[in-house]
Amino acid sequence: MASELLALAAALSLVPQSGPPVQPTEAAEVEAWASDRDRRMGWWREARFGMFVHWGLYSPAGGFWDGKRYEQHYAEWIQHWAAVPCAEYARQMKPRFAPDAGFADKWAELAQAAGMRYAVMTAKHHDGFTLFNSKEPYSLSNEIAGGTNISPAGRDVAREFADAMRARGLRAGFYYSLLDWQHPDAYEMALPAYPKAERTRDHARYLAYMRGHVDELLANYGPLSTIWFDYSDPTHQGGAWGAAQLMSDMRAKQPEILVNNRLYFGLENKNGDYGTPEKYVPPTGLPGMDWEVNHTLNESYGFSAHDMNWKDTGAVVRLLSDIVSKGGNLLLNIGPDANGRVPEQAERALRGVGAWMKVHGEAIYGTTASPFQRLPWGRATQKQGVLYLHVFDWPSDGRLVVPMQGEVRGARLLGSDATLKWGASEQESGRLVVELPAKPVDAAVSVVRLDLAGEVKPMSVLVFPAADGAITLSPHDATLEGPSIRVERVGVIGDVTHNIGYWLDPSATASWPVGVGAVQQGAYRVEIELACADGAAGARMRLEVEGGAGAPEFTVPATGGWQSYRTIEVGRVELPMGAHRAILRALSKPGEAVVNVRALRLVREG
Repeated sequence: MASELLALAAALSLVPQSGPPVQPTEAAEVEAWASDRDRRMGWWREARFGMFVHWGLYSPAGGFWDGKRYEQHYAEWIQHWAAVPCAEYARQMKPRFAPDAGFADKWAELAQAAGMRYAVMTAKHHDGFTLFNSKEPYSLSNEIAGGTNISPAGRDVAREFADAMRARGLRAGFYYSLLDWQHPDAYEMALPAYPKAERTRDHARYLAYMRGHVDELLANYGPLSTIWFDYSDPTHQGGAWGAAQLMSDMRAKQPEILVNNRLYFGLENKNGDYGTPEKYVPPTGLPGMDWEVNHTLNESYGFSAHDMNWKDTGAVVRLLSDIVSKGGNLLLNIGPDANGRVPEQAERALRGVGAWMKVHGEAIYGTTASPFQRLPWGRATQKQGVLYLHVFDWPSDGRLVVPMQGEVRGARLLGSDATLKWGASEQESGRLVVELPAKPVDAAVSVVRLDLAGEVKPMSVLVFPAADGAITLSPHDATLEGPSIRVERVGVIGDVTHNIGYWLDPSATASWPVGVGAVQQGAYRVEIELACADGAAGARMRLEVEGGAGAPEFTVPATGGWQSYRTIEVGRVELPMGAHRAILRALSKPGEAVVNVRALRLVREG
């Protein structure tokens, strides 16, 4: 479901070719949203945790069609996976979409119990059906599906959702798909696999229809936290959606509302109020912008009766901690069934998160990103005068090494009355060491609160061995020197990976800071996860460790492609106690590039 100035420039050229003129300009509206963003975003930056709800005509199918199971992750795309024409999809699914009375009250209670502060529900997904009662003529009646409104007679499930969330103190917002697999004048993009009728599309009519929907949401459902648009591509964005007019309407009718960035192409573009990386946590956050990861409890957004790949409480807590430590929010999806019932596995995980939040919520709500580039044992968040250390890997020797200096006034473990000692450690070159009890408060994430007399003074990042004794050096930990070499991102949603790539000049180097404590010194086996196109294989490389012993050399093998990775063992190094620098060098380059590197691991022996 990333571009900034390029996206805006492209959008400016995509003004609709017919229909009423759009008065506001794109540039003016984007600037207007930025002008008072800090004021409007205050509650959102405090909240940090929200509920996403994907619910619609795909929910009764549950990942099946006519008895056939569809393994694809996104069950909300069942109409596409099974190539079902709109009329048949509506005929089968409408009678089976039967929300329980009080479904929304149960969702709101669950969101509140989980520690969530806001919720966003699908008002219209790609299939074009509306969970709000639209009065647009096409929504009331059409020849393709009979109508788009799917709430049971006498009910408006969108209103039930918004009212229930606000009654529990949560802010309510709506997701709205810019795509429409049903409307005859919508752009023919990302459409289902079934055969489409030949027709001339009048996109201006679809823009008017879409604008009418947005006006109804703004006018009829109380104060909204956000409208969460989805989605754009390089040729359908900005002006193609009438973005300037939509944004103008929102500002005029609900001046406090937020809008995400998907009226434009690129999940990390800076138009609107916040970016939307999907099922993916940017390794170093998205500096200079607000952002929110939308993620799932299993793999699918819509209800799937066969997707059993559930995250447990611990996985969600770590995901939340990771995102907030990098300055983002987590919008976590539930996919209710046709009756609006939340799968038991999802509810159990969320209630577990709520129990964790009751003890540790102060380390999430209203915090800002970690002052550290990386912590080998976990994450950190902060508030004025307070630093929260989120410990994922409990130190076996009870010594938590924090790469900082500064005056600490107090230290305590949230949820525990244990007495903690702290102080600068000569062994760790003056870094702070906090002495912890033998066992954590929480197996997933325990939090140490440090009260400070002044600002955190981060020290140079050192990558220390993890609990398993291995030192894992990632692309984002590296210092890259030389022309062209850089961290390369591959993928967009869910499967995003990073590697050191574009190693075109053999004079380039990648280096990592490594720290070894007294009990961690000794021999380490060197493993490198790498990729190389067959025609470029054969470069000679060497790993040097300043302050250590050993400099293994190796030849880069052919792996079948620049993104076909394998792990090879290249030799051994000796690491004494202290700070070191591991440097990966190329000694030759017979092909177009030296190598792509996804990770380097130093594995303790003995």
